[in-house]
Formats: sequence, C-alpha cells, structure tokens
Amino acid sequence: MRGVFLKIYMAFMVTALVTTSVTLIMAAYYRQWSNDSVNLIAPTGGYISAAELILQRGGEPLLLEWLLRFERHPSVNAYVFDDSGLSLLPDPPEAVLEYAFSAESYEAQVSPLGRSEILVKAPIENSDGRVYLLVVEFIHPLVVFNLPAYLGWGLLASVLLFAIWSLLLSGYLTRPVRYMQKTVQAFASGDWTARMDPRSLRRRDELGELSREFDHMAGYIERLIHDQRQLVSDVSHELRSPLARSTVALELARLDAVPEQEEHLDRIELETQRLNEMIEDLLNMARLDTQQDHSHWSPVDCAEVLSQVAEDARFEHPGSLVNLTVAHELPPVTGDRKLLQSAFENITRNALLHTVEGTSVDISARMKNGLIRIVIRDHGPGVAEEKLEDLLRPFVRAESARERLGKGHRGFGLGLAIAHRVVSHHRGRISLRNHREGGLMVSIVLPVRE
Repeated sequence: MRGVFLKIYMAFMVTALVTTSVTLIMAAYYRQWSNDSVNLIAPTGGYISAAELILQRGGEPLLLEWLLRFERHPSVNAYVFDDSGLSLLPDPPEAVLEYAFSAESYEAQVSPLGRSEILVKAPIENSDGRVYLLVVEFIHPLVVFNLPAYLGWGLLASVLLFAIWSLLLSGYLTRPVRYMQKTVQAFASGDWTARMDPRSLRRRDELGELSREFDHMAGYIERLIHDQRQLVSDVSHELRSPLARSTVALELARLDAVPEQEEHLDRIELETQRLNEMIEDLLNMARLDTQQDHSHWSPVDCAEVLSQVAEDARFEHPGSLVNLTVAHELPPVTGDRKLLQSAFENITRNALLHTVEGTSVDISARMKNGLIRIVIRDHGPGVAEEKLEDLLRPFVRAESARERLGKGHRGFGLGLAIAHRVVSHHRGRISLRNHREGGLMVSIVLPVRE
C-alpha cells in the first residue's frame, strides 16, 4: 500500500502545485487582460475631488488627517506631494516616488506583477492656488493577502488534506489487492477453500471483476485438485485388493513350484512388495493433503526424533557413517511425531542411497532467527540445479537414483515429496541445494512450539 499511497500523494501534490502556479499567474494578469483596471481607475476621480475639497477647506493639516485615515484601507493608499516635491506622509514607496516624479503625463500606470498594481496621479489646488500632486496607489491583491504566509498555510493545509485523502483513496483501491494477496498466499500454502471477501466481489469496477474471476479460477482449481486426489486415493485403495490376491496366489504357486521357478517367483514377490509400498506412500500423501485436524498435535522434541532416525539409519546401513550434531537445549515444535520422524527418515534414507561409499551423511539441527533449522547432507554427486525443485514433486527422481535401483531402493520418487508435504503440513519450509564441496543439502525450517 505504501507505493500506491506515495504515487497518489505525489500526483495530488504536483497537480495542486501546477494548479496554484497557473492560478497565480492568471490572477496577476487578470486585470490587464480584462476591464478591471479601468473599473479600478474610475473611482479615483472621487478621491481626487475629495482630496482637493479637503485641502481647500482645511489646508494641509486636514488633508494629512485624511491621508492617515486613508492608509488604513487594506488595498488603496493615497500620497500628496507639495510644490517642492516633499511628501506629506513619511517614507512613501519607491514605486510611488518614481511614478510621481516621472516626466510622463498624468496617465495611469498598470503593473500586474508589482506591489503597486495601479498608480494614478492628478494635481490638486488649495484655496491660495498652490498646486499639490495626489498619487493614488492600488496595492496588488496578493500583497494584501500576505502571499508568503498565504502560500505557507495553504501548503501545510494541502499536505495534510492530500495525505488524508491519499490514505483513504489508496486504502480503497488497494484493499481488494491486499486481500487477494493474502488469499493467494493461503491458496499457495494449500488452503484450497480460500476466497475473496464479499465486499470485493460486490464492487462494480475492474477490481471487483478481477476478484470474481479469481474466485471462479480458485473454485475450478479446487475441484480439479480434489478430483485428482480422490482419484489417487480411490485407485490406491482399489489396487490393494488385487495385490493382496496376487500375494496369496504367489504363495500358493510356491507350493507347486520347481527350483527353476523360484527366481521368477522371488522377482514377482519383490515387485509386488514395491507396489504395496508405493500405494502406502500414495495413501499417506492423500491423507496429508486432506487432514486438517491438528487436535492430536503435541510438543515434539526434534533432537530426540533425529537421534532415533540416526540410530535406525546406522542399524539399517551398518557400513555407512551417520553424523548427528544437535544444538544444546533445542526447543520443541508442535506437531505429529510420527509424521516428522517419517519425513526425516525419508530424507536420511535418500542421502544414504546417494552418498559416495566411504563418506558420511551429516545431520545437524540448530536455532536460527527463532526457527529450528535441520540440515541433512550427503557426499554424493549432487543434482543438476534445474532439477532441484522438481525433486519435491511426486514420481520425480534424479538420474543417479535411477541407476541405483539395484541397491534395495524403492525408487518411486515419493520420499522427498512426502517429506515436503509433512513439513508444509507443519507450517515449515523445505529446500534443496548442492553443497559447494559436493553432495545434496536438504534444509528444513520448522517453527518452534507456540
């Protein structure tokens, strides 16, 4: 919202400054372009007659009193000079002096940009025939208004007014976008029921149309994903029955098998076992995608779980070295212990499969920025950079894994995918990258117990 607010605010300020500048320029030349100058000069005849009458009846003292009262007028001043050029009022403006003693005739002087916008002069006589010069000054309206203070207060009012208005306008414009951002984040994290708020859907502008299109897209994707997961679950369940019957038929076939057939029957048993394992993994993934109940979650000691995983890995692979480093007093996380242990086991088994013979699999756990960071690293050939993220998808395997199927590995490309689902299910993150000294590093970040 900050970016939109600043753009709207700057647009208002630039518009206000341009408008104010144009208005001031137009006001400065307005009287020159219009007949207002003539309209202002017209009343000077009355001023001249009044000044001459006062001078004739009361002399200079009464005229001076009249001039002093005249000075109180905010936009018109009057000055009188005697026949020797002395002003009856002290310190007349420079513009008035220049105009009074100029050799020009008694024509009015108009200066739209000066302090003295209009100057008019005329001779007046006293009762003795002595000639005086009367100068009437019309002060520019911007000077009367005290332009610096006027602009200062106007700028301050504009800054505050436009800040409030920009904040309201940017909030109104960005509220659907910000809500859509939250909805997209929830949707991307697996909440397929996330939708836009009703107020955004009721809008009649382009943002309302975008909100409705987004909801339509989200509903369509939710149905597709639900149907896909339901299909995987249904197919997995349906496959179990024929596989069970195949297992029974295989055992019956062994009763009548001759020694030459044992090798083929063992191969059938191995492939049947692999199919059962793959179906079990698929069902586990389906349960992770649909399970929303966290009531059974409890505090889980990751150090204890990792210790058990490392011990099991050493037992299953006695010829391999598994190093475990856990920070002291690692806080617990809230979650499902069995699921977390299964995720750590899948990643560790994958590392044991790919690490070079004679090297180790390194497991470490420590706190970083208030989160638990678990790293499992092998010393194998690593994975091509462009394929790292794909390994977290089901049925995706590295080429090196395809070459190692003969080492007892199931090889379905589901281990890392299941680990990814488990970590995401616990509001954590999992990432893969190649170590600079070789091997694949799997980093898991989990929030601590709330």
